[in-house]
Amino acid sequence: LVVGAIGLAVNLVSMLLLRAGASESLNLKGAYFEVVADAAGSVGVIVAGLLVAATGQPLWDTAVAVAIGVFVAVRAIALGRQVLAVLGQHVPEGMEVDQVVADLEAVPGVDGVHDLHVWTLTSGMHVATAHLVLDAGTDAQAVLAEAQSALATRHQIEHATLQTETAPTRQCHEVNW
Repeated sequence: LVVGAIGLAVNLVSMLLLRAGASESLNLKGAYFEVVADAAGSVGVIVAGLLVAATGQPLWDTAVAVAIGVFVAVRAIALGRQVLAVLGQHVPEGMEVDQVVADLEAVPGVDGVHDLHVWTLTSGMHVATAHLVLDAGTDAQAVLAEAQSALATRHQIEHATLQTETAPTRQCHEVNW
């Protein structure tokens, strides 16, 4: 009971310190979930200790340990899915690729968009690459600046590598991954 109470106090302080950063970084989110699991473990130790002391049945210790294991597993699976989305270069959650294409095609001077790829590079950092087909006589630098701005303001894509061309190349025809 004493060890559980001390562990809970330490974990509560740690949770308060990590809480704000957990929404910004997968690393901090992982650390936060670890501390939450440890706090749950500390609560479990306290509860199991009280139940064993009250009933004399050591079965409570096993039951609480299984419950903590399930709690940790659910959190680990949720975090693992987010990590796999980053590693697999998935389109960021909630982002519609068709809308990204439409916003790029709405930039004055853009006649078409192809070979578009958008993904999350790390927590909170969405990136993109795309080929922009320009109308003849269009100022490519002005188009690039406007397209970068559209991606940043409408889709929170702060880093985009954009290539301009006057006609689509034969090897690049897909819109997204």
